[in-house]
Amino acid sequence: MIDKSAAQRGGDSSAQIRSWCERSAVAGERPELSDAAALLVASGYLTPAGRAILVRRISSGLPVPTLPTGFGELRRLQRAIVQLESQLDAPMVPGMVVTLMRGRLNGLLRRRDDSRKLIVTAKGVFAGSTRAIRRERRENVYLEIEERERLFAGLLCTPTPNVNTSNPMRRAGTAAVERIAGVVGQVAARSGYPQAGEWANRVAAVDGTPASPRNPASPLSGVANFVDGYETLMFLAAHYYDRIMRNPAWRSDHFAVQRTQVNLHAELAEIVADVIALRSVRIDLDRAKRNGGFDASFAAQIDRRETVLRPVWTELIDRVQALGDVAYVVESAAVELQILSEYNRAATIDDRIDALIARSGDREISVDNAKRLTEQVRSGEEQLRIYRDVLEGNIARISPAVPRELPARYEPS
Repeated sequence: MIDKSAAQRGGDSSAQIRSWCERSAVAGERPELSDAAALLVASGYLTPAGRAILVRRISSGLPVPTLPTGFGELRRLQRAIVQLESQLDAPMVPGMVVTLMRGRLNGLLRRRDDSRKLIVTAKGVFAGSTRAIRRERRENVYLEIEERERLFAGLLCTPTPNVNTSNPMRRAGTAAVERIAGVVGQVAARSGYPQAGEWANRVAAVDGTPASPRNPASPLSGVANFVDGYETLMFLAAHYYDRIMRNPAWRSDHFAVQRTQVNLHAELAEIVADVIALRSVRIDLDRAKRNGGFDASFAAQIDRRETVLRPVWTELIDRVQALGDVAYVVESAAVELQILSEYNRAATIDDRIDALIARSGDREISVDNAKRLTEQVRSGEEQLRIYRDVLEGNIARISPAVPRELPARYEPS
């Protein structure tokens, strides 16, 4: 029997989430985000009006932009472009290498532009005719072109596990990279130009570690790594969202009331927007401290502003943790629903009672069996009521009790 306190203890604790964010790494294998979760995370880069429109489209089941390869692959593509551009900016790159790498970079840029067109143009997703555009604007579900451009820029930053611990050039085109490295290596051997050979080895390596067919990325086994703690927290929020939305128990009639109490799409979008705003403020503070930290009073003022931000970070962690608790409770309730469905699959309880009586031949024993079956069903229903009560408490914790406004941007005078 599941009691209420046991159900409340469930998901990852706030301390565990804080630890993951501090290390920018989450234990365990984590699947990539769904398209809906990635879009909601990217909506954090939109204006409040644009974000509300995208949330409204997802909540209403209206079409939204997608990519055939997924948004995680778009993040890896962007990573590959950044790495190639960094390689080209490096001093003393052999001329033959520059030509090969520019050709590869142009190919990746074309692929990124194709993806941008799918998101921004989005034929068949957003209204195309003047009349249809006017109708969607009246209904407040039309995402303007400028907002779609921001959405694409946000999708380039989709939180993706281990995107920086794998070699994006290989994922973007292993054959092309090996061909470039092979050509450069052969030329270096014939010309006696060792720098070119060293560069070829660097291309085929990951953060200084040579790649191999068996270990192409050399990531920490069983750990999902991210760029920083902010991206880690955004990924966790979206991950919990996916666990809830993919669970059939959440869509069942048992949680119909709970679904009306919270819009998970909007909650995820608002959490991410707050995380992005907090990271932006923190970057500004760090820049201000670097530029004017030589002044003791100025540095002390920045430290005081950083202190103001700490409760905001703690609140965001607690909101994500509450979302994780909802995911845990829904998954636990799904087990109870599965048991109930087994009891009710073939026939009604009365039919089972009659069948038990007919098979047993002993009415007293058959009645006992029927009572036991009925008690099992009642027990499952009681546990579902407990899960519903716990869910109501967790849902109330997702949104901040008092709307909190983030500190204004701070720049040195």
